[in-house]
Amino acid sequence: MIPYVQNISEKLLSSLEDNWTMFIRQIPGILLAILIVALGVFISKKIGNLSRKVISKKSDNPIMVNFLAKRIKLVLYTLVIMYALEVAGLQSIATGIFTAAGASAVIIGFAFRDIGENFISGIILSFNRPFNVNETVSIGDIFGKVKNIEFRYTKLRTFDGRDVYIPNSDVIKKTSFQLY
Repeated sequence: MIPYVQNISEKLLSSLEDNWTMFIRQIPGILLAILIVALGVFISKKIGNLSRKVISKKSDNPIMVNFLAKRIKLVLYTLVIMYALEVAGLQSIATGIFTAAGASAVIIGFAFRDIGENFISGIILSFNRPFNVNETVSIGDIFGKVKNIEFRYTKLRTFDGRDVYIPNSDVIKKTSFQLY
């Protein structure tokens, strides 16, 4: 029994030494990956701010400008992190992250269908712009002045002073809204 325990401990020590040696070899790649992430985040922020300025010159819709600028930053952050993981020799982790993110997106999409529906409707409203802020509209049976258009809801102030938040999916579905 003792030789068996000694054999296991030798294998364990050998495995530990091999893993430690492999880790030491990967330290330069890991440090380079950290540098790439730091530099990439800095550059991504600068590009995001520049894109915000360029988009705001071509569009007077602040909601759309913010949305597009944030998406540009998100894409750049993702590319930087993927490249850093590849430089560090951790491609399998990157693959696992994207696989888990894809599966999670499907599950979350079904779980939060209403929120997603309102968000997509908000994007459609931002592009189509059937009405603007401070215009008087009637959406369904609610009549008032548009105070704010967000990605999930549209805020109306009725003429009796109430603030009404209408989900954007309802704004899109209730095609009987009218401008006054």
